[in-house]
This record gives sequence, structure tokens and C-alpha cells, in this order.
Amino acid sequence: MTSWTLYKLEWDLMQHPPNNLDMALSDFNPFSHLHLDGTIFNSNEEVINEVDLFLDSHTPQFFAEGIKKLKKCWQVIVDLNGDYYPH
Repeated sequence: MTSWTLYKLEWDLMQHPPNNLDMALSDFNPFSHLHLDGTIFNSNEEVINEVDLFLDSHTPQFFAEGIKKLKKCWQVIVDLNGDYYPH
């Protein structure tokens, strides 16, 4: 059904970029700055509160810079055609 709908809409389909297991989304801003190692939460609400505090404590510029870095890292993976990513 999805393929048929895309065909009828005459949309151009983009190929998914190569995947690289050496890079995880958690390696990037903001996640790399969210240090929860060893933290034990007793409820989902505690996790949500901790993440909300983290998000509220950073400026929009912090997140914008992280997005720019992500674009750069993705381009490296595309250029390497999914081969090993040299951190």
C-alpha cells in the first residue's frame, strides 16, 4: 500500500544512507552530555524529570551545534560508504 501511494504521488525515493555500527545516535549531542551511567530510577517519572532538567539546562544554541555535528558525522559515513568510522 505504501509503495503504491508513493508511486501515485510521483515522489522521488531516496536510498537509505549506509549504516555503520561504529556510530550510535547516543554518541551525539545531546546524549553524549546526558550522564546517567549507574543511575537507578524507580519510575518512568524519575527518568522523565531527569531528562527534562537536562533539556531545560541547555540553550537552543547547544542543540543547534549538536545537530550541525551530526550532519558532519553522517556525511563521513556516507563518504566511507558505511565502512569503519575512525573516531
